[in-house]
Amino acid sequence: MKDITRIVKDFSNEYHNIKDIKSGYTINKMPGNTYFIDDSNILVMPRDDGECRYPYGQKGFNFWAYSSGYMHCNEGLFSPFIRASEGAEPKIAFFAGIKDNERYRVIPLLAVPVIEEAEHLGVERYTIFTKGATYYMTEYDNILFAVRVFVDERNKVYFTITVHNENEDKREIFISSYLNPFLKNAIVENSTDRWFRQVTYIDVKDVNKLGSFVVETYEELDRSSMKANYGVINRYLKLDENSELIKSEITASRYKYVGGTRKSLHTPSALYNGTFGEHQPICTFTETAIAGDLSLINIKDNARIDLTLGYCFSDNEKGELLDEYITCNDIDNLLQDIEQEEKDRQSRLDLTFGREINDSQVKPYVLNSFFEHLKKQVEFCSVIKGYIQLSSFSLIGIRDVFQAIEGLLYWQPEVARNKMLEALNFIAPNGRCPRQYSLPKREGEPPAMDLRPFIDQGVWVITTISSYLKFTGDFDFLDEICGYYDIIDDKTHSVQKSHKQSTVLQHLFDIMNYLLVNRDHENTKCVCALYGDWNDALDGLGVSKDKSKEYGTGVSVMATLQVYQNLNEMIELLELIDANKYENIIKQYKKATLEIEQGLKEHAVISKDNIKKIVHGWGDEKSYYVGSFNDPDGVERDGLTSNAFWAISGLYDQDTSIENTIIRAFARLDSKYGLKTFEPHFERGVKGVGRIPNLPAGTAENGAPYIHASMFGIMALFKMGCSELAWEQLNKSLPITHDKISCSPYIMPNSYGYNEDKFIDGESMHDWQTGSSNVLLKVFLKYIFGFQPEYKGIWIQPSKNIPFESFDFSILMGETEVIIKYENKGYNKREFYIDENKKQGIYDSIMKLDKLWLDKSLLVKDKIIVRVTD
Repeated sequence: MKDITRIVKDFSNEYHNIKDIKSGYTINKMPGNTYFIDDSNILVMPRDDGECRYPYGQKGFNFWAYSSGYMHCNEGLFSPFIRASEGAEPKIAFFAGIKDNERYRVIPLLAVPVIEEAEHLGVERYTIFTKGATYYMTEYDNILFAVRVFVDERNKVYFTITVHNENEDKREIFISSYLNPFLKNAIVENSTDRWFRQVTYIDVKDVNKLGSFVVETYEELDRSSMKANYGVINRYLKLDENSELIKSEITASRYKYVGGTRKSLHTPSALYNGTFGEHQPICTFTETAIAGDLSLINIKDNARIDLTLGYCFSDNEKGELLDEYITCNDIDNLLQDIEQEEKDRQSRLDLTFGREINDSQVKPYVLNSFFEHLKKQVEFCSVIKGYIQLSSFSLIGIRDVFQAIEGLLYWQPEVARNKMLEALNFIAPNGRCPRQYSLPKREGEPPAMDLRPFIDQGVWVITTISSYLKFTGDFDFLDEICGYYDIIDDKTHSVQKSHKQSTVLQHLFDIMNYLLVNRDHENTKCVCALYGDWNDALDGLGVSKDKSKEYGTGVSVMATLQVYQNLNEMIELLELIDANKYENIIKQYKKATLEIEQGLKEHAVISKDNIKKIVHGWGDEKSYYVGSFNDPDGVERDGLTSNAFWAISGLYDQDTSIENTIIRAFARLDSKYGLKTFEPHFERGVKGVGRIPNLPAGTAENGAPYIHASMFGIMALFKMGCSELAWEQLNKSLPITHDKISCSPYIMPNSYGYNEDKFIDGESMHDWQTGSSNVLLKVFLKYIFGFQPEYKGIWIQPSKNIPFESFDFSILMGETEVIIKYENKGYNKREFYIDENKKQGIYDSIMKLDKLWLDKSLLVKDKIIVRVTD
């Protein structure tokens, strides 16, 4: 195993190679002063125009490490470290002090807090994100400092501070850490938190273990009882044989650390003096209790301090954490195991692009590494436990999770299966899916839910389960038993556990029935918008003109197209598993399919001067359109999602003559950063469309590329055989092609803003938790690599106009590794080979390319190789 000192030296070498010879590193450069380095690791140099971050943890625990040095973590509503506001004092901080006469030059080992004196000392800082850990690197005065942080499967946090002295002489320095844990189920801090928190230092007599802090917080269960949450911080020291520890100090008082009520970590008085003064091993009630230490070291070569933070909820567990003893080698081996497990987990889906053609905008080295982190992003979105953006309704979205799972299932089907079963338990007996749910904090306690009836929630469930069954063949999944929740009151979002249980298949019937019931049966036969559809901000279509009714007959064309797709998915499934048994249901679904198809063609496609347009939807009793020739604000407008889903849903296959209508809409929606969700934007005060006009023009869904929708458009272009246009839009949507970006460029953000009047140009709201990641992954899988599983086989259908000479794609399907090797040789005709045997392709008139059918009966070997040449 490579020693951590060797690891950080290697990172230092890579940093200096890039910093000093930037012109030679264009192949791995991204926006945001960010670079891919070996093993798809990420190097971030200091930036003030945005922030990069990376999440660590498993099963819904998220430890966020930011390139700035801010860190926070939570598991659902429980936050061991709560997030600090931008620019505020961090909850986690590390410092070095270098002796300078009678005082110390204080160097933050993270980019926060900012200490102005240190900013002018020539300190160099940069951050390395790996999939297992973050390394915060600081170089100053020929000393190389590193702070490494990672978490294990028990949600235990490990901090390692290493110092490498590159001077010939010994140096007197100190290393100091400041930890301010939260350890509560809450969204924000309040002024009373200090009353119910105590930090106690416990000394130990060990040359390597420096002593421990116990953090106790108390939360009210009811008027007469509280529960305790414990955090245990153990500290360890390792020095080279020629270095020695001069002294070690601790304090549980924040005041002692920073210098009193008027000061902060930006002005840490004690550190300049190299001492906390009076020993204070306990702190509670009167001020914020923290865990602070200071180790004064005479260093010759190397020094290392490790801190571990574990949390628990009982005295016995607290005692076990205090008694725990772990060596530096144990910690390094643990990280090595975590990184190997991560590598093994992600290796079931692999990609390598070859050299680019015609100096493509996307460099293969960057795209190959980007794909690895895209998988990580999809996994993150799939297994969340909610409260990613800490707020009352930052729960687990049904639509969000199922869309992400439809990507995850291709390389982690077992994880996808378990998460789908979890979510299905939160559906109402009538098939209504909540918009969001949360996991109950305690057995028998009702969960928090967002019960606003966005009509589209259930459509994603059906499509994802269909995709899961086609890929895995796991039809036993349909027999799994899941529960329900009864909705007690929509307005207060109150629910209770239902006594009813049924199979997954019955849940699908329930969901399908709810969707079919909520149609405009008297007129258009299309699906009513109710509170809204996927486009949350455009939530006005469902409002009723009748003040006594909450919802009218306003329609979402996107949701109607999705239900049309669901009906075909259910018909295909039922005919496969038992056509006779489900004959009546199949007839019912086929009847509804024809009604919806007719209703969409008659009402969703409008004409003016021989120009057709697919509208986004309409209000109650078709009193107005949105995305039409004359919207409520009197302007002509195009919407992206209805046009995209006309193709994605399969309705386009019935009549491809509407292609020009869709392409014309996409052309109008095009922009510097890709396909906008609407063009033009909605001005403030537009009636009938809901909240969307409240967004600034050119942001989020209001006249900007909301990338989730942009990806729907790109998928539609590939599906219609417009691959050249699809690649053009994909280049615009990928963050790695941009000149600048306000968030992490190595995964997908949620949007790109553009409004010159408001000085907005390419900024995003946030990254990581966004559906754009899973749609992009599916675009790669189904349309670029051309891997499209069906119940009885797989379509192999790589895209046309691929801007790379080749790609190698591999995926584990059951026990068989399916490998697609693509090569562009400049032929006029596509050729297919299975294990070197030439096979005849089939021309797809919709996608306008040749594709190959691979029967599942062939998946009996350990490996099957399909070669495709153009």
